[in-house]
Amino acid sequence: MRVALTLHTSQADPKRLSLRVGYVPYLQRLGLTPILLPNDVLDVPAYLDAVGVQGVVLSGGGDIDPAHYGQTNSYSDHIAPERDAAEFAALDYALARHLPVLGICRGAQVLNVYFGGGLVQDIARVLGSPLDHYRGTPHPVRVVDRRMAAALGVDALEVNTYHHQGITRDLVGRGLRVFAVSEVDGLVEGFYHARYPVLGVQWHPEKETPSQAYDRRLFRQLFEQKVFWLSAVH
Repeated sequence: MRVALTLHTSQADPKRLSLRVGYVPYLQRLGLTPILLPNDVLDVPAYLDAVGVQGVVLSGGGDIDPAHYGQTNSYSDHIAPERDAAEFAALDYALARHLPVLGICRGAQVLNVYFGGGLVQDIARVLGSPLDHYRGTPHPVRVVDRRMAAALGVDALEVNTYHHQGITRDLVGRGLRVFAVSEVDGLVEGFYHARYPVLGVQWHPEKETPSQAYDRRLFRQLFEQKVFWLSAVH
């Protein structure tokens, strides 16, 4: 199965596109074939048609322009308008065709903003959380969605964390259902969409994480179109 995989735009001069090591082999182990989606492609739908993608993976990286969620920039950095535009266009394409979409870290934040939600621009400075979400140290999350807990076979996970921005419950986008929250500060760690095969996680499954067995189970359901939540009654 071919999936579009988005790229980071550096702020170097000249700008460069990049992808952190780990994404490609991780997706390959899930039985997926990543097709890189450049942020400067001239026509995103035409490109995705030409390469025949059957899903989309939004990778991690820099921050989204806060203008997309109605804020001025206070703590956002590594903003790349061309990346925002390419990823929003890829989401338009995927949702119109009901293709599965996985958002990882920044990718989850992009999904939340795309569906009308917002972001906390810096967890430490805005919320004063006792948990350092930026350093990668594993931390516990509660699986708060009954159907998700049944599918995973657990009601708690331990995950890694590499993000300085986050999503609070009041900032969740339209149609998104929260399934995982941080036990320490209540920040949203995972969600799915009630009508589309869309899943977002704040942790990095392509890096070493205690949740890897559960991640594989969940992502395979997503990309095999066995997304039980589409029939969920809320």
